[in-house]
Amino acid sequence: MSFNNIMSMFGGGGAALENVSAGSAVQFHSDEDSIFIDVRSHGEMQMSGTIAGALRVPLQELANHAKPEGGGTLPATSENKRIFIVCASGARSSVACRQLAGMGYENVANLSGGLGAWKRAGGAMER
Repeated sequence: MSFNNIMSMFGGGGAALENVSAGSAVQFHSDEDSIFIDVRSHGEMQMSGTIAGALRVPLQELANHAKPEGGGTLPATSENKRIFIVCASGARSSVACRQLAGMGYENVANLSGGLGAWKRAGGAMER
């Protein structure tokens, strides 16, 4: 899948948030302009691992890490990074996507099928 095709999945100007398949997300895993965020609990991440290199930010802590102007764990909105959010099933990650969009983040996508879909797509994992 080309960069333009994946970007069309994100919508423009922070409009509609998109669901992205794990297969598409895997293609951008090593791209320096892509960030993966796991919003499951720390216990869930310890038990099953997470996406290699993903930021580990449980949903209830997201606002403390997202600083749109910069200085947080997440990049500033001005950096315009592609942000892929993952959880176990897609429910918490959808909430996180809406929360980040409300803070001004664009190019935010929910990883459809959660971590299980990522594993089935052959995505890199770490503990």
